[in-house]
Amino acid sequence: MMPLFLALLTAAQPIVGDTSVVARVGGIAITADELLTSYEFGPAFVKRSPDRLRRHLEYMINERLLALEALRLGFDTTSFVSERREALAEDLAVEQLYRDVILSRVHLSDDQIALDAVRAGTTVLMRWIYCPTETEALRVQNDLLRGAPFDSLFARNLDSLISEGSRSLETTVLRLERDNPIVAAALERLHEGESSGPIRGPDGVYIFHLDRMMRNPLITQTEAAKLRHDAVAMRSRMIADSLAEGYVRAKMMESNPVIKAEGFNIVRALIGDRGLSHDTRVQWNIPTTYWTEAGPQPISTSGTMMDRPLVTFGARTFTVRDYARWYDIRQFQLDTRSPEAFNSSVKRTVWKMVQDRLLSEEASSRGMFERTDIVLRSREWRTKLLYLAGRSHVMRSIQITDNDLRQRYSRERKRLRDGSGQIPAFEAVRQRLWEVEYAMRESRTLNDAIAGLRKRTGVWVDETKVKELQDSIPADSRPLEAVFYKPGGTFPRVAFPTIDEAWERLK
Repeated sequence: MMPLFLALLTAAQPIVGDTSVVARVGGIAITADELLTSYEFGPAFVKRSPDRLRRHLEYMINERLLALEALRLGFDTTSFVSERREALAEDLAVEQLYRDVILSRVHLSDDQIALDAVRAGTTVLMRWIYCPTETEALRVQNDLLRGAPFDSLFARNLDSLISEGSRSLETTVLRLERDNPIVAAALERLHEGESSGPIRGPDGVYIFHLDRMMRNPLITQTEAAKLRHDAVAMRSRMIADSLAEGYVRAKMMESNPVIKAEGFNIVRALIGDRGLSHDTRVQWNIPTTYWTEAGPQPISTSGTMMDRPLVTFGARTFTVRDYARWYDIRQFQLDTRSPEAFNSSVKRTVWKMVQDRLLSEEASSRGMFERTDIVLRSREWRTKLLYLAGRSHVMRSIQITDNDLRQRYSRERKRLRDGSGQIPAFEAVRQRLWEVEYAMRESRTLNDAIAGLRKRTGVWVDETKVKELQDSIPADSRPLEAVFYKPGGTFPRVAFPTIDEAWERLK
């Protein structure tokens, strides 16, 4: 099946809101809309604070200070920033193409909206048992058919690394249909307390158990309107994704790309050199070097090999080098269970590269890159990339010697005792000591750097406006630790460039 070229999150749509400025960091303004959107997509640790919005803003300010420093140091011209900035701009433009060409063609009937509003308001609580093989799944199913309690089999499936929370989910019927229609269809055939048959997934076999399905019959008019809005957004996206699949397939068939065997083997070797062990490469007959008079050399150092054709269509060619640049900033997870699975997953990434290029070129021909919204959102991502480069620059100043670790070991020997009261050898706890030392220095180094940048750059905050905005946000006593990830597209990323979760470590 041709992969979808975009699956948009509703919240990733362009937002038009309060454009009043709540803070300035040097020449960078932060608007109320930017602050609220970043907070909505932000990590949960900030939302547990009494001054949650003000604290979130403080981290946004920190990131912009580091971004400005990175810009001053010329990091915007590095490959890390420039290549990712281009990839993100392409992805944003293709999102716009999706909205203009695909999403605009979706129309829903009143009956469909009403039905989906009910499904959007129906909550399901489910758990599942994971089995690596079908044989194990059938064994679990037979135990259930013989009357074994699901709770007992479920508990047996857990261990110290697998918590109950990682094998359970509370969601709505409509959201589940969007995310996994096969599981949604299976659950809708169950009554509360019943279990499904084995369902094959990408990495094994699953048996799902419906703990509860409920709907609140007493909802306000505002809540009902929100359910209809959510239902329209989700159903529209599901239909649009189906249309998008046909759109992409037509584009690929029109171009008729062909993968060249020699180029593919070089690509396979490049990826194998990075992700497979030496023994596996030998066993699967994947050479990662070529012979010269000086002996074997890595394929990546050969200009001739890197410029070999990988994909041709019409008079055009994508080389191995084109693919390597595209792959390096995406780093897809490949299937390494067997040589056949590995080859297949590498081939899928090659087709994905071609698909991305075709869609990006189509978006460019329609002027998507020049849209005001695309330019503004690209600027937000550029700031995020500069922040990451700036933070990395500051962190590189941290140097921890073996002597530093031995001094910490001497100071903390008694606290390192194991369960039997023995003090472990230095080498046994070296990594743990390094992590503690690094965390302490990371916090101190970042605080010092930000304090210096704040003095040099200048920061202004409209405290009254921030307080007003914070009072408009209802407190959440149990904020969820969730990452809003935008699947699909031409560049894997979170839906919005919110603050870095790493700030939780800063004391």
